[in-house]
Amino acid sequence: MREFTIFTDVNTDVHPDYAKKEGIVILPQYYYFGDGVVYGDEIVLDEETFYKRLAAGETAKSSGVNPDRAKTTFEAELKKGRDVLAIICSSGLSMSYQTCKNAGEELMQEYPGSKVIVMDSLSESGGAGLMLYVARDMQKEGRSMEEIRDYIESVKQDFQGMFVVDDLHYLVRGGRLSPFSGAFGTMLDIKPILYLNEEGKIVPLKKVRTRKRAINEILRIAKGMDPDPRYMCIVYTYNRDDAEALADRVKKELGIDVDRKYKILMINNTIGAHTGPNALGFGYLAHKKWSDVKV
Repeated sequence: MREFTIFTDVNTDVHPDYAKKEGIVILPQYYYFGDGVVYGDEIVLDEETFYKRLAAGETAKSSGVNPDRAKTTFEAELKKGRDVLAIICSSGLSMSYQTCKNAGEELMQEYPGSKVIVMDSLSESGGAGLMLYVARDMQKEGRSMEEIRDYIESVKQDFQGMFVVDDLHYLVRGGRLSPFSGAFGTMLDIKPILYLNEEGKIVPLKKVRTRKRAINEILRIAKGMDPDPRYMCIVYTYNRDDAEALADRVKKELGIDVDRKYKILMINNTIGAHTGPNALGFGYLAHKKWSDVKV
């Protein structure tokens, strides 16, 4: 069995320090305002500047993995005699999966005997990122790329991503919510709980009055789905203190001590353009189904 390198893209929100330590390669995605500058690779906006610009009324747009970047980065591993396993953010939200898949197919023709496996996570942020932790754990156990692929495919729908947003107008601006629903929800202090459905798209799970109730509800739902304590993370935008407080509640109420070094994850700016600041939620590998929980 040839050695292989694990790849992902920035929208899975794998902690960059963890990726560096474990040899996981993260491909960039890109975002831009109306100033002609493309951010996300050589130029990155810090979160404070990014959210200040959003709050000032600027609209951030995004684009996926660059095809040439994907191909050349994969090819560098093949030239070393290593194969490639890439777990990419949802095809329901980005063209990055198809871009990487096309690059892999081209390279396998150019490098006979090599393997490039590209997987569609059908998830985003922490829900997708946890698949990388599983893949790396299995790689360290000596499992093949095919074994890792088959296992993750068999449990892919059990990786959940669920979060609360603080301000609906970012969802309206990004086309995720109608203007009427946004205005009505803001007036009533509605806090939608969003999740990744089976098609890999972000959709409302339910709407709750007040942020406090919404956070209580995502805790209740997560507990009912019996998350695997090895594969649970907390995701947030711009407010680390809220994420730490949620980690305290998870430890107290679910009995899970979330790894605060690598699994309290800041949602990247490409996704944050739609969630806005103060989004908060979970990614986890569930042992139970949605049908087991009253939602």
